Amino acid sequence: MDKLEQLAFELISNSGSARSHSFEALKLAKEGKIDQANEKIAIAREEILKAHKIQTQLIQKEANGDKIEVNILFIHAQDHLMTSILANDLIQEIIYMQEEINNFKK
Repeated sequence: MDKLEQLAFELISNSGSARSHSFEALKLAKEGKIDQANEKIAIAREEILKAHKIQTQLIQKEANGDKIEVNILFIHAQDHLMTSILANDLIQEIIYMQEEINNFKK
């Protein structure tokens, strides 16, 4: 496996982990467990940060003149990262709204 493939798999792994933690957070929020949901969101954000660092390395490498061979695996990895970031952002907002609803009901 070459270096780009390895990095693509790391992106997919970190992104998938982030998305899983985000949806676990959503489930917890629906159960009214807001503190636990926020903990899961924090874990998801750490995974997104790991993936984003890989992406940034690749962007910097290409900016320095090292051409990156883009293949379907790398595109797939980028898709995973983008959807994980979007899911995490939206779920954070849903958790916030659920917390507001819970406080309003009190």
